[in-house]
Amino acid sequence: MAIDFDWLEEKIFFRALNEQEREALQSVITVERFAKGDTIIQQEEAGGKLYLLKDGHVDVMLSFNGENTKLTGRGEGSYLGDMSFIDDSQASASVVATEESLAYGLTRDALFISDDDVAKDLMFGMMKNMRANLHEMTNTNANYKQYIQGRKY
Repeated sequence: MAIDFDWLEEKIFFRALNEQEREALQSVITVERFAKGDTIIQQEEAGGKLYLLKDGHVDVMLSFNGENTKLTGRGEGSYLGDMSFIDDSQASASVVATEESLAYGLTRDALFISDDDVAKDLMFGMMKNMRANLHEMTNTNANYKQYIQGRKY
């Protein structure tokens, strides 16, 4: 399956990619399909791969004290596995497809492709994604604290 560079430009890079950048990405991106129920990322397994969710929906699940808890859902344009991609650590949560999904996979080698602008844009995109996730977690945490303190939200 071909890479949809128009989608990458619109949803990930927010700019047009030149031919050299497209060729560099073509050499490092894999197109991966996942069926409903497939585990895309397994908690505590080695990371180092970033997924850009092109189509579909996933749940981010945390296994803690023997129980699985849904942390959030993610859809088109989401970055998956970004934390372990950065430092090659174990995945902090699992990601499971809730419907048929298509993602673009990038290994850490993508950071070292010949075009510095592409690598820089990927890093800025990951930082934006992490900021949005942190904001969501902060709001959720505040809601839980208010609920526990008897102030319903």
